[in-house]
Amino acid sequence: MKPPRPYRSRHAGNRVVFGLGVIGFGVLALLDNLNVFGMPLLRTFWPLVFVLLGIGRLVRPCHAGSGLVAIGLILLGGLLTARNLGYADFNPRDWWPVLVILVGLSMLARGLFPRRGRQASFQASTLEHGEQINIDASFSAISQRYDSRSFKGGRIASTFGGVELDLTQAVIDGAEARLDVSAQFSGIELRVPRDWLVVVEVTSTFGGVEDKTLPPVTPGPRLVLRGEVMFGGVEVKN
Repeated sequence: MKPPRPYRSRHAGNRVVFGLGVIGFGVLALLDNLNVFGMPLLRTFWPLVFVLLGIGRLVRPCHAGSGLVAIGLILLGGLLTARNLGYADFNPRDWWPVLVILVGLSMLARGLFPRRGRQASFQASTLEHGEQINIDASFSAISQRYDSRSFKGGRIASTFGGVELDLTQAVIDGAEARLDVSAQFSGIELRVPRDWLVVVEVTSTFGGVEDKTLPPVTPGPRLVLRGEVMFGGVEVKN
């Protein structure tokens, strides 16, 4: 099933931003090794990776609160670079709560102003058939659907990214399936069938898991969520 053009474009944009960051890192490392300049470029300008990530989120926002996180990343990268150049007296240990505030405001904006066309984004996701999930979303957005008739669980790891996973067409193999989640500065959204019972065993640090599913009328298979969330969120619904 070929995904529609908008989804492919957004995914390609994330790869472009990540690719530019890798290229910039390599260029700075090469110039340092050749001693082209009289100062360590990589150690001085590495915070610009935060600026690049922020610009990427501004250009292709994931949700209503993406702009706040993007501004925070740009400011963080700019201030760290200015400190390395000797133009600013900036101590990250004093100002890290600002990042927490921005993440909280982003989550609040996402709840108050949900993204339009969210159902369409699930329809634009790629279709998978495997028995187990293995998703790694680092500085990227991934949207997938599973229709396995013998679903056994798996793992989702996201760092500065986003994951949308639709399991409404999947069938659990046996009485229980376990899904390990790790969300760091990320958001994960899961959709499950109405006859599944969701059990949350996730620890959170400045984040949380929101179970919006309706309890099944009759006992059915269980989906056990385990793992940790740090500066992010997991949302489960039917």
